[in-house]
Amino acid sequence: MSEYYETEDDFFLEPNFDPNSELWSTFLTFPRPSLLTDEKMEMYFPRHDGRWSSETKKAIKFHNADGLDLNDNWAMVRKDWTCPVCSRSKQQIFRLSKKNILLGKLELHHDHITDHITPYVESRFGPDWRNGFPIGFEKVLDSIERLTRRFDFCLICSECNAADGKVKRKFRNKIDHRFSFTPSEIAGFVIPQAHKDHDVDYEKAFELWHAASEGFSTRLQLIENLVTDLSDGHLLQERFGYGGDQTIWNFKRPSELLAQEFFRDAAGTEKTYLLSNFSSEFLARSTSRDSATLRVENKQPNIEAPTDEEFGNYVDPVSSKRWHQAPNDWQCPCCNRSKRDIIRKSRKGKWAGGIRDIYENIEEKDDKTIENRLLLFPNYRNERWVSGVRVTSVCSDCSQVGTHIAQSDRNFANPYLTIQDIQDCLKKGLPSQETRH
Repeated sequence: MSEYYETEDDFFLEPNFDPNSELWSTFLTFPRPSLLTDEKMEMYFPRHDGRWSSETKKAIKFHNADGLDLNDNWAMVRKDWTCPVCSRSKQQIFRLSKKNILLGKLELHHDHITDHITPYVESRFGPDWRNGFPIGFEKVLDSIERLTRRFDFCLICSECNAADGKVKRKFRNKIDHRFSFTPSEIAGFVIPQAHKDHDVDYEKAFELWHAASEGFSTRLQLIENLVTDLSDGHLLQERFGYGGDQTIWNFKRPSELLAQEFFRDAAGTEKTYLLSNFSSEFLARSTSRDSATLRVENKQPNIEAPTDEEFGNYVDPVSSKRWHQAPNDWQCPCCNRSKRDIIRKSRKGKWAGGIRDIYENIEEKDDKTIENRLLLFPNYRNERWVSGVRVTSVCSDCSQVGTHIAQSDRNFANPYLTIQDIQDCLKKGLPSQETRH
């Protein structure tokens, strides 16, 4: 066995490595983003930036910002990335919001014609259309999507992405809502400035729409024709095999060898979990959503309760069975609201709300069981032990508390909340219907 020594940077080196040996090995060191200081994040990820980076901290100070909003896309691309549409650097894209929050956001711009395909198929063949289509239709629909879109997904700054929507809103009665401007077209009508939102040349944008409208109509017609041929069984494509030779040529390539050997070595340990969770840890450490925590409390709107007829006819669209099984005097164990209280009108004027199941872990307290588990899984650390699961039905609002927490703070990527935790999160002192979640 070779001797190894530890350097000041916590890396392991193998001084006696012999490239002519029958077997050879190497050591891989993976940082834990959730445990690193800002300085070490910069050391291990010098090509990236996040809320921990000196560049971001300088920008916050330069703009005298009260907080930072920095999204996943920003954290995942290199610090020297520039927007392919407006050519601004990340430092130039930084701008202040009206609430004095520094914004650093990049978005994946896509062709909305692809969003039209599935609704179009459903409108023609009904909600259960998948049951009537021939086997292999998914691959053909993917091909139709690739064929009819005008451009692939493209990462651009949020201002360029927003400019597309601004134009379509201004000409909502003239530009088809399924249409999207390509990145090069957006570049033709935005007027970019550093640290500011774009000005938009609406006249030029409409000219670009007019020039592209005939081709766009052709693509819509092509979708209709191909979907018809697919439903008639004329475009079948078997699901067997792979796309080209990609899988074959990847056999025993470095990436596959590394993954294979890692998972073999990590079997029965926490290493597999740590690697699979690496991306989540990095994003939780790098992103920021201060606008969510600094949000000004809005005045509570007038609450409209359903009439007897509306309540009697209402069925939870997500789980009608669970809704019917719950008696009318059922109350949410978290917020104490009744079935009638949890129904509320959405912004579109439709009634919404329902009952969901929350799963709570039951703590294992039997010493003998814990001892046996330690023998079976000696390489797993456990602060708490689980003996089973308890299922509790709560209102749909209470079931979403964990999601709201995760959206507000990425450090809680997958928050686990008990019924008591949810109760503690609710804002008290309000009538049952007005309990805020």
